[in-house]
Amino acid sequence: MAKESIDRIKPEDHGAEIPAVRLRGLGKVFVTERVETHALSDVALDIRRGEYVLVQGPSGCGKSTLLSILGLLDQPSSGEYVLLGQNTRGLRLSERARLRNSEIGFVFQSFNLIEELTVLENVELPLRYRKGRQRMSGADRAARAMALIEDVGIGHRAEHYPAQLSGGQQQRAAVARALIGEPSLILADEPTGNLDPVSEDAVMELLTNCHGKGTTLCVVSHNPKFSAAADRVVRLSEGRLDG
Repeated sequence: MAKESIDRIKPEDHGAEIPAVRLRGLGKVFVTERVETHALSDVALDIRRGEYVLVQGPSGCGKSTLLSILGLLDQPSSGEYVLLGQNTRGLRLSERARLRNSEIGFVFQSFNLIEELTVLENVELPLRYRKGRQRMSGADRAARAMALIEDVGIGHRAEHYPAQLSGGQQQRAAVARALIGEPSLILADEPTGNLDPVSEDAVMELLTNCHGKGTTLCVVSHNPKFSAAADRVVRLSEGRLDG
């Protein structure tokens, strides 16, 4: 069968809405002087707009590599990745950065907050890189960031620095930062891995609420609690999707 062209998918081509994510034959190989490691092999996956997908699998199976590619932080060695109808193959670094900033929000296990910035400054940071018609004034950025900080329950910590926050509070700030740009897709890599049970439940609820508002969500986690909230669970094994 001829290879499907997906440079620009149209809804009528498949009789359905363009998916948020479409992967076809995706592969990632890491090469060193002595060894060639196939982190991902022939991965095919569609994630519908507004869908909540949980990715599970043993350590070292390629989950974080997959998330890095979905987040445009890394490029596949082979295959296709179409994000919101746009084929990401061949995009310049500046184009990848612009697409990532406008369409993708990240939540990491290690929070990745900048220690020298307050919570408010961390949360508004993605908006500082907006250009052209997307650019906002400093006052508008701060107002939007403050509203989100209050939404995630840490309004009283807005002027504190990350080191002054608990792990759960830092992750709430990270969720607010992921939401500030009103992304189409949120990617979360073990978002509750470093949290106590109470903070874990709070962060899970925040992510579930994002999904309830129509945001597409892709979460990598070993935590079985995520399975109940997700629309679908996909499993990776040795770089390949099971089933």
